[in-house]
Amino acid sequence: MIQMQEEKEDLQLNMAPMIDMIFLLIIFFLTATTFTEREREQDVLLPSNRNPGSLSRNLDNNIIVNVKQDGGIFVMGARIEPEQLVALLKERKSALEKKKVNLKVQIRGDKRTLHGNVSAALEAVERAGIAKPHLITKTLEIE
Repeated sequence: MIQMQEEKEDLQLNMAPMIDMIFLLIIFFLTATTFTEREREQDVLLPSNRNPGSLSRNLDNNIIVNVKQDGGIFVMGARIEPEQLVALLKERKSALEKKKVNLKVQIRGDKRTLHGNVSAALEAVERAGIAKPHLITKTLEIE
């Protein structure tokens, strides 16, 4: 009787397709995610607050108004006057009302600026017809 030797192959997982899929997923999520936050000015120190609120990530419906230490009002990286802010807000509000979407205005006032500077920005927002502007503060950690 002839005896045949059976060679048993070692079972191995082919990892190349799985690694390819992981790289494709990483590339997809990197390109689908935006890492820029439009109005995060580095030289605005926010006052602290113990009650953090949620931030809406829908930036098309948001306008962030930065009031710097010297009292300058900045929107989308450009310094503007209060009258220009009113016109900008009215234009954006009317465009969004056609889509039946509410405009959310966030005011980030530097804690070193005078109260009157933030008040001027609030007044401009009110003149534009925005009922509920949001004052943004930094969350204070309670120990």
